[in-house]
Amino acid sequence: MKFYIYAPSYNENSGGCIALHKLAHIINSESEHEAYLVPRVLEKIRYHGLRELLLSVKTYINLLRAKKNYKTNIFFNSPVVKAIPKSDLNSAICVYPEVTFGNPLQAKNVVRWFLHQPGNFSKEICFGIGELYYKFNSAIKDFELYGSKLSDNELKVIHYPLEIYNTKSIDIKRNRTCHMFRKGKHKKSIHGGDSICLDGLSHSEVADVFKQCDTFISYDDYTAYSVFAILCGCRSIVVPDENISIEQWYPNEKDRFGISYGFEIEQLNWAETTKDKVKELIIAEHARS
Repeated sequence: MKFYIYAPSYNENSGGCIALHKLAHIINSESEHEAYLVPRVLEKIRYHGLRELLLSVKTYINLLRAKKNYKTNIFFNSPVVKAIPKSDLNSAICVYPEVTFGNPLQAKNVVRWFLHQPGNFSKEICFGIGELYYKFNSAIKDFELYGSKLSDNELKVIHYPLEIYNTKSIDIKRNRTCHMFRKGKHKKSIHGGDSICLDGLSHSEVADVFKQCDTFISYDDYTAYSVFAILCGCRSIVVPDENISIEQWYPNEKDRFGISYGFEIEQLNWAETTKDKVKELIIAEHARS
């Protein structure tokens, strides 16, 4: 069986991008099947107004440049093709992330992988009939459309760089706070004025800051950086979204290990008592992937 995975150029700061590239690596390295990356470009230009049009054109140009200079992880076994051969269109399986609009590769067999809630970013959903859906983890809500099926199994593929995020060379006198907005820019800022902003930093730079700080505040509900902070011995706190309960945030309790959902004492104590389970869980998740 051949798998074609529709993915953007490799970006170490994009969890979804990493998952797509590593899925290809796992299929090639641990099964008898073949997997190839297909460079993603924008599926459509939106004409809802001049500003949206200009942003879409700019995004399209950037994606074309990214396709020309397509990057992969040199440690992954993830070959790249520019298009699916016509001979494979009816037999191969094409994997799209949930942000993909329609079926741009014109594949017959489509798997739609929900790395986030469908429609979360674009506020639009355009999926086909006869697709198979997979959720990344318990944080993704169940979603079904007529003629398609949601799998009972999750497809969770993780890649946590433990060689970077660890407790080596930590500052034993650390007492500072750091924070990250990412997809949580809509939330009210609550960090102090001397808090270090991590947005836009590389993994090695983020790890260095974690090892200098004792508290990490994430405005993004779902980011692996909340776990990376724990691996560096940093207290990890997520600023809750309004009207989202902790059970709605992560129904699976294991997904919350080491993370405080808000600043209440009960949650801070929960994070403290479960943080030592995080590394063990990550090693198990790597194997499970």
